[in-house]
Amino acid sequence: MRRQSLINLFLLLIVLLLGLFVWLTPEEREQPTVIPLTALQPSAIKHIEIRNNNGPAFVLQRNADSWQMTAPYPIAANGPRIDILMDLLSTPQVETFPLPADRLAEFGLDKPLAEVTFNDTLIIFGGTHPYNYRRYVRIDDQLYLINDIFPHHVLAQAEAFISHALLPANVQINQITTPDWQIKADNTQWRLTPLADTVSQEQLQRKIDTWLHTWVSKVTKPPDVERTGSVTITLKQDPTPLTFGIVKQQKQTLLIQESLGLAYHLNSDSLLQPPGESH
Repeated sequence: MRRQSLINLFLLLIVLLLGLFVWLTPEEREQPTVIPLTALQPSAIKHIEIRNNNGPAFVLQRNADSWQMTAPYPIAANGPRIDILMDLLSTPQVETFPLPADRLAEFGLDKPLAEVTFNDTLIIFGGTHPYNYRRYVRIDDQLYLINDIFPHHVLAQAEAFISHALLPANVQINQITTPDWQIKADNTQWRLTPLADTVSQEQLQRKIDTWLHTWVSKVTKPPDVERTGSVTITLKQDPTPLTFGIVKQQKQTLLIQESLGLAYHLNSDSLLQPPGESH
């Protein structure tokens, strides 16, 4: 037999052996099923309450198309952050077993880190596993081990779950008064005080729109410092004016909503600059 024929026969034999090996090899086992921590669906959640040791408990309530904080502040809530928090509902169970009632301290559940209630389901956060640092959580009398990716949410203060919108949604402004200027609705146009002939109605409307659509970098409790002035905003929907105290710091400007005791951190002080002024 010629040398080339022997090589071809040898290659054919290898192919047949490989085919036989694949045919005889059992199918790969299915990947383990990922079991979520709860069976709750985010769309079904109407009420959330968070308790921790970093401040008073706070309550979030779903309205028709948005979230509202009802305590300790009656104010619009931070919807995107709530969506992230609700990922907890479907986070995978790494391990689960019945809770040993006489070993709560071992799992950090004698003095819980935080408690989060979704509708009627209470999730209690304990300590972390000593080797893999996953988090122990309790639901009823069952203990679960999950990846530790939620503490910065469940340990947050109420202010962290307030909407970053400076003004309520779907409102209209009648008047803005700052220490240096005022814009007021006058029939079908805006009137600026002090009067500036070089400022157009378009520029005044742009200033109004900027106030309406301002989002701040964060919301906190206000610092105990003297205000350098105030801003008063009158809305068409509410005869009671909104008053913001002004605190100018080295790197940012704060608007303090005095009625609620909240500080809105502006990304710049352009809101306070007169209409038409470049910034």
